[in-house]
Amino acid sequence: MLDYKEDTDAGIVEITVDGRITREEFDDVAAKLEALIARHGKIRILEIVNDFQGIETSAFWDDLKFSLRHLNDFSKCAVVSDKQWVNLWSTLLRPFISCEVEHFEPDEIEMARAWLAWPEGSADV
Repeated sequence: MLDYKEDTDAGIVEITVDGRITREEFDDVAAKLEALIARHGKIRILEIVNDFQGIETSAFWDDLKFSLRHLNDFSKCAVVSDKQWVNLWSTLLRPFISCEVEHFEPDEIEMARAWLAWPEGSADV
C-alpha cells in the first residue's frame, strides 16, 4: 500500500510504504507526483518505509521508467526506515541522482520533516 500526502504550497510530498505495492497504486502516485513537478519544478519527498512486501512486476517497470524520466526533479529526499537495506539502496543510488538524500530512523520523523523544509545548501537542522 502507498499512502500519499502533499503540501502543494511547499512542494513537499510524504509517501508511506506499507505492504505490497500494486500497479494501480503506483500509477496513481506517479500521476500526482508528475502534476506536482509540473507546478513546482523540483520537489522534495519524504519516503516512510514501514513494511515493504514487494511490488507488482508491472509497477516495478513503471517505477523504473518514472525514476529515469525524473532523475533531476527532486531536490531533497528524506528516507525514514529502520530497515538497513532501504538505507543501503538509497545510498547506492546517490551517484545517479542530483538531490540531497538523508536517512532517518522512525523516531526521527519530525527531524526528517524539518530537514525537508530547510532550504537547500543550508546548514543542517
